[in-house]
Amino acid sequence: MDVNPTQLLVGAALGVLVVVLGHLVTRWARRRWQHRRYGAPLDHNTLLVASGRRMSGALDRQALAALLTAELPRALRASRALLLLPERHRLVSMDGDALSLPISHAAVRWVASGGEAQRSDGGTLRKLIGQGRTDLSWTRVWVPLMRGFDLRGMWLLGARNGSATPLRYSAADLRWLTSVGRQAAVVLEALYYAEQERWAADEMRALYRQVVNAREVERSRMSRELHDGVLQDLCAVTRDLRALSARPDAQRLERLTEAARLNDLAARSGETVQSLRAICNDLRPPLLRQDLGAALKALVSELDARSAAPIHIDLALDKLDLANDAALAVFRITQEALHNAIEHADASEIAVRLTQYPDRLRLTVTDDGQGISGGIDAARFVAQGHFGLAGMRERADMIGGRLDVQTAVDYGTVVVLEAPISIRSPYSESASGGLPS
Repeated sequence: MDVNPTQLLVGAALGVLVVVLGHLVTRWARRRWQHRRYGAPLDHNTLLVASGRRMSGALDRQALAALLTAELPRALRASRALLLLPERHRLVSMDGDALSLPISHAAVRWVASGGEAQRSDGGTLRKLIGQGRTDLSWTRVWVPLMRGFDLRGMWLLGARNGSATPLRYSAADLRWLTSVGRQAAVVLEALYYAEQERWAADEMRALYRQVVNAREVERSRMSRELHDGVLQDLCAVTRDLRALSARPDAQRLERLTEAARLNDLAARSGETVQSLRAICNDLRPPLLRQDLGAALKALVSELDARSAAPIHIDLALDKLDLANDAALAVFRITQEALHNAIEHADASEIAVRLTQYPDRLRLTVTDDGQGISGGIDAARFVAQGHFGLAGMRERADMIGGRLDVQTAVDYGTVVVLEAPISIRSPYSESASGGLPS
């Protein structure tokens, strides 16, 4: 049977037309399905560039939070959004919402381990969220703000609003949210270090003012004590001695009375000397010139005598030879830590331990008292006019050491100082002694 070429050509054309129409219909149906499921398509590349530009201009965490919880969710038509940032081992909401999550929460660990945005409307993440956290039932996407292996925060997004039914987050949406989360983590890290620098600068300025004020107060105190005590005693001794020397031989007292008078002068002179020694000892502990361990034992013995809680000291030293400024810094840090424990901790026991290692010195001052409510924040203490912690850290930095304070409410406080033994501080000994103790 002969085949007409024209019929073949027409059949082929019709076949191609059917295939093209089928492809177009399939694409149209897929787009309709995607539109109904995911909403109108978004230009993710343009949004990513715009969001990166906006985030890089954020001056603080509040501005970044406003971008992540208001502007970007509006582009996604998200019904709700929250930004959770780390605060003392918890993720806390930035907009005043009561929601907070432990960083160790199973859902947090699951999302952070993946490092990418994940839907929470089914699967493992939904099961992890449902472990006793009904207040997270509104979430549809979790976005970790990861910087390397560090979790800088968690971005939670709710359902997307649609004309008829709620929209889902597409795979392209999740990739875009992952990129935005990583950009936000970089910005948060930069903001964190900028805040740390500002706090350090404010702390240093406050410390400098405190040093100047402390010097003036100390000068006034020394002037007052020397004038009202030692100087008056010396003037009285000088006056009596002059009176004795100016009295004629005929008017001199009998030998017994004269001896008693001289003994009284000698006693008053001895008291004057003791007063001067007490002032000098307060300014610079004399035992530091010989042995840091002996000076610390004397300090603990003195404070233990007037402390309600017993103070123990344990020294594990072997021919310790520190520079004068390093020894003074260790002594003053111990002194400040003990004063804080005695005055504020309400402890039943206080312990001091100084251990010498081949390359470093480790000091710990421990109490079992009430701890520090609100955690350790040197900037907060400085703002409240308490400079003890900032002063201890400043002394540690001056000798190349590191100070760490660990505390828990009702479990006490531990002050830990680690400093290199061979340190020779560039600061002079007088400069070290000028800091407030």
